[in-house]
Amino acid sequence: MSGLTLLLIIPVFLLIAVFVDMVHTGSETQSLAIQSDVTFYTAKDIEDNIPILTEKILQKATNNVVETGNPLDDSSDYIKNDLQEGISQLSQKYQNSEHINVTCKIWSVNPTQDPFKIEVNSTVYVQKGNIAHKEHISQNISIMDSNYPVQDPLPFIKCKNYGKMANTSTKILYGSSLASLLKAKHLKNANVYENATSPLFIKKCPYDPYIGHGNPPYFVVLKNCIDTGYFHESSDGSCFLCRLEGKVTCPHYGFETFIAPSNSSNSTLMFAPCSSEHVIFDDHVYSGKGIVYYLDKSNYLKLFLDNGHRQKYGLPKY
Repeated sequence: MSGLTLLLIIPVFLLIAVFVDMVHTGSETQSLAIQSDVTFYTAKDIEDNIPILTEKILQKATNNVVETGNPLDDSSDYIKNDLQEGISQLSQKYQNSEHINVTCKIWSVNPTQDPFKIEVNSTVYVQKGNIAHKEHISQNISIMDSNYPVQDPLPFIKCKNYGKMANTSTKILYGSSLASLLKAKHLKNANVYENATSPLFIKKCPYDPYIGHGNPPYFVVLKNCIDTGYFHESSDGSCFLCRLEGKVTCPHYGFETFIAPSNSSNSTLMFAPCSSEHVIFDDHVYSGKGIVYYLDKSNYLKLFLDNGHRQKYGLPKY
């Protein structure tokens, strides 16, 4: 082979070597990009499933409390443990099917400043090949998802030993249970709560500011609120997690609702236990003065409210 031929061949080999290296590098880059996409979308899927699993667990836990009347000892820990189990099963599915290292640690479940949500704190870690993704997540999750509605557990805990309760698709029907509870506390005019009702499912009242409940004419907003079964933000009522533990009040920002006495033909009864739920289930019940919010022929629909609650809802004081 002449020197000239050799000089011509050497550049060809160099070009081939460069081309092979470029192909190899391109393949590695494409592989890393795919791994990066897989880790990101897997982490996103885990994150998106946390609220869904939480809502399912909240519904299941609440249904159990409602059916048994037994409160949870530590609702935050109970929900956290159930959620950890559920999210770990989902992570394992990814490991088995996609050969991805996936872990999700649920750190805590807490009340929030919005009483109609709870906070879930977690850490998601995903690794595929040489690519890893780690993220600390804090999510505020609604307790009012229409796919997984939650019932108000507090009445079923408090009235458990005082008689049979029932419910419609929207209302708790107390029968004689609430009146029996109030009589056991030796409260005057407890009988007005025979066949009382309150909302079954937790729904946030849209009539905000609440002072509008007292707008004329004829307290239409108040009646619609009671008929529809809404709850109101309250610094006096307990939060949802504490309700699962049977607590009437708690240090967290909570909510309250009305317990409506049944229709009455008695227009003269002036005072009875206050119709706010957190008052009526408390150990220290105080009274409220009757206010007629609807009159159907000779049947009076009343609430018994103290001046504090009257002021909150824009109703006339006494």
